Amino acid sequence: MKINSASHYSTNEKIFSLLQPVVKKGAKILDFGAGKGHMAQRIGEQAKLVNLKPCELIFPCEVEPDCFLYDEVECTSINLDSKIPFEDNYFDAVYAIEVLEHTSRPYDFIVEAFRVLKPGGVLIISVPNMIHILSRFSLFFSGFASMFPPPSKKQKNAGRISGHIMPLSFPYFHYGISRAGFRDIILISDRYKKSCLFWYILLYPVIKLSSLFYSRKLKKYDSEVWEENMALVYEMNSIKILCSRSTILKSLKPS
Repeated sequence: MKINSASHYSTNEKIFSLLQPVVKKGAKILDFGAGKGHMAQRIGEQAKLVNLKPCELIFPCEVEPDCFLYDEVECTSINLDSKIPFEDNYFDAVYAIEVLEHTSRPYDFIVEAFRVLKPGGVLIISVPNMIHILSRFSLFFSGFASMFPPPSKKQKNAGRISGHIMPLSFPYFHYGISRAGFRDIILISDRYKKSCLFWYILLYPVIKLSSLFYSRKLKKYDSEVWEENMALVYEMNSIKILCSRSTILKSLKPS
């Protein structure tokens, strides 16, 4: 039985391509917030192709493990506190696909991921990109960013879009990842939205001038903060940020 995913096809394809090099003998991969088990199943099938047992490679965990459908591996139960119930330096890769926007403590998860990863291990996260061009329009006119409608407190809605309760954008995830100790942080696009590309091309001169003016303003106001974040200031108006559907970040725990 093929397990469907709640995440977008292009996001899953990109993250699977990033995880494929980790699928090898002796490796261990954590699927944080595994859902029904779509990605765990894909990694498990990839493991079989290289004569590995899925249960020795992929370790899914989920708040509601009874919903996990991939029966070739065990799904570990977790709480809402972002704690990872595994020992230090245990995994070669940790990933969370469209999960952290549902959690109240994403920074705690990042610290936990750093703890359980082996030196040289990789962290991969994806979240909805709340600062692409159309989302910025939506935020301006309605007060709500794209994929972040009014939140619901009802438990039955926790896994739906109304369960998106943590509207953090790229620079704040970058902050959390770098502060936890990760290095070589890479921003990756799953796919560019055509509607966003139209506005990006149309507004390109304005976008570039805006980046320049904001950078000068920040440098004048606080040169120390500007030096720390100069690259991020320009990245905020890059095509990857302004046109990508999701924000995917890959980083490494130093060896």
